[in-house]
Parts: sequence; C-alpha cells; structure tokens
Amino acid sequence: MLALFPFIFLYMLPATLKSSARPVYLLSSDEPLLVREWLDAARKSLKESGFEEFVSHQVESGFDWNGLLEDCQSLSLFCEKKCHVIRFASNKPGQVGAKFIGQICELQLQDIVFILVMPKLDMASKNSAWMKKVIKIGEAVELKPVYANELAGWVSQRALSKGISLDHQAAMYLADLTEGNLLATDQELEKLALAFEPNAALSLQQINESISRSSRYTHYLLVDACLAGQSRRAVKILQGLQQEGFQPIQIQYAVQNAIETLLQLKLAQQNNRLNASTWQSLRIWQSKQRLYSSALSRLSYLQIERFLQSCATLDRINKGQQQPLYVDADWIALKQLVSSFCVITEVRN
Repeated sequence: MLALFPFIFLYMLPATLKSSARPVYLLSSDEPLLVREWLDAARKSLKESGFEEFVSHQVESGFDWNGLLEDCQSLSLFCEKKCHVIRFASNKPGQVGAKFIGQICELQLQDIVFILVMPKLDMASKNSAWMKKVIKIGEAVELKPVYANELAGWVSQRALSKGISLDHQAAMYLADLTEGNLLATDQELEKLALAFEPNAALSLQQINESISRSSRYTHYLLVDACLAGQSRRAVKILQGLQQEGFQPIQIQYAVQNAIETLLQLKLAQQNNRLNASTWQSLRIWQSKQRLYSSALSRLSYLQIERFLQSCATLDRINKGQQQPLYVDADWIALKQLVSSFCVITEVRN
C-alpha cells in the first residue's frame, strides 16, 4: 500500500529517512514541483545522517543498468554514504529496469540509498512484482496532485511561505491564470514576493496590475486567443513574446499542451462522454471551459491531429533533429501553427 501524504508544501518524509534509511524509496507523482521539493527535503535529511554524495540519473533508451549496478557493488564496501536518484520517464521500468530494481532490493547495498522517481503509478504498476520487492525492504510515497477545490488554499499557503499573503479572491485568480500548473504558480508568486514589501497583503487588483506590468504578453494569453479563434490577436501576442525574448520551445510547449487537451476533449465528445467529470479529470477550470468549447465547435478531430503533427515538426527543428530550410524557421513554423489553430471556419466533427 502506498503511503499518501497531504499537498502542503512542507511534505512529511518517511521517518526512516531521518533515522535509519531504507535501501530503496519509490517516489511517484505527476507534479514536478512537489517532486522537486520532496527530493530537496530528502537530500537535506540524508545529509544530516552522513550521506555526502548524491548522484542523479535520467533513464533513457540504452541506459547502462549493469554499469550502474557494478559501480555500486564495487564501491559499497569502502565509499562514503551515497544516494542515487533515478528518474524514470514512465511508471513502467521495462524488463531491464524491473530486473535492476529487484537486484538492488535483494542486495541491499551497504551505505547506498536509491530513490526511484516515477510518474503516478497505475494499478498494474502498484501490483507488479518489482513494486512488491520495493515495499518489502523499502518505502513508497505518492505525492497527490492539488485538486481544483484545494488549489486556492495551496496558493494562499505558498504565498505565506514567500512572505506575502493573498485573500481568497486573489488566490483563485492566480490559480485560474496559471491553470493549476504548480510550477507556473510558484514562479508568479516569486515575482510577486520580489515586487512587494515583506508581509504585504495583496488584493486581486494588485496582483493583476503587477502581472500586467511585468509582462505585457504571456503564453497564457496566447493559448486563450488560439482557443477563441482570435487570429490577429494571437499573432500579435506571439510577436510580442518574440520581442520579449521568449524561446519558441517555451511557447510551443504551452500551445501543444492545449492541443493535446483539446484532442482528448474531442475524442470524448465523439463518444458522447463529454461531461463534468471529463472537464474535471483534465483539470480544466470552469473559467476556461467556454474557450475549449469554442475550439471544439470550430475544429475537427483531423485538424487537431494535424496541429500535433506540426508540433512534432517544430520540436524536431528546435532540437536540431531537422535541418531548417530558412532563417527563423522555428518562429515561422510557430506562427503557421498559431494561425491554423485560430481557424474560424466551422467544420464537421
């Protein structure tokens, strides 16, 4: 059974991390901010217990599992206490990854702690053989997301941790603005903390004015314009973001995320499953549902799929995997994507 911890930003760590560390910990969550802060707290606790070296690994295709295991076995008898943080892109470690997890659970290497970081586990992963081995000798922690009805409280608490306070209306506004993205919310709170005196109590109007002063254009406004089919406004915002120094890949991520969400909504709509629970599961706040509904009535499933293909092309250009044919090919491709997204001609589903 996974240990569940509350969403408060000062997360409880397993007691063993503060006393006698277990060989393996599994941390699962879809919230990057929560994962980052839990790991920071874990490192601090382990340092206090004598761990001096922390090594991070990102599991990718061709990852050298055997090399890592051999390195840990050869050093475990005489090295300083060490912690390996292994990040998985999926909650399915694959055959080789599962074998490695089983091996470190069986070996229980001296003075070495492994922290395995994965996205939220599904039922198959929770019931897997490798998971049972982790539970037997280690601990598993699941960091729950901040749900819509909890978000205003989370924002208020987060603001207090940065030396400012927000009333409920201001907290709700900021949550809506960042669409529940905890990292984006945290960044906006950092800006507000720098812009105002310590212990300032901020109203909705003050937050709105501060955000407007710090940036005339944001990718949030761009996505809203695309969903609403406002082509001229969207292109103007895109040009403004370019002038303010934004990189195409930053903007692409925001637009692509909206397109992927729109595709899931369109699929639900075609299957007559577009209901309140669908909006909730996709974490689309009520203030944004009208915009998505507008795009759903305007765009077909095939068009939305083509937008994702355009995102893939843009991604290859940004990563240098596709040779651009002309100067500023990434910005031109992004402008074409945004313009297409804003198609105003109604089509059949």
